Amino acid sequence: MVDNFRVVINIKKTILYLDKIITNFPAKEKVLRDKISQTMYDILEFTYMASEFKDKRAYYQTRIVVNIRMIDFYLKTAVDKKYISYKKYQKVSLHLLDILKQIYGWMRNEKKTESI
Repeated sequence: MVDNFRVVINIKKTILYLDKIITNFPAKEKVLRDKISQTMYDILEFTYMASEFKDKRAYYQTRIVVNIRMIDFYLKTAVDKKYISYKKYQKVSLHLLDILKQIYGWMRNEKKTESI
């Protein structure tokens, strides 16, 4: 059920795309490469947790938003260091923005449900 959740599908697509991009990072930037990869998997994990644990859903949704912002920072750093092109950064940023919009919509829907 959760695997058909639209945001999960988009997160998985973004992970696959980012994996292709970060494999070209220089060996000396292992930390940055690993942080990007780990943070994306954390986003997926928090999404699964938010869908399963309703009592902590707001906490996990907030963690997802924070991690998306961190991914954006890591990618900006990669662009500044010229490890990825600005065009690739823009493409990933659009994916992240879509995920962020879906998470905020989910959060808004939760608040509406709680107030009813």
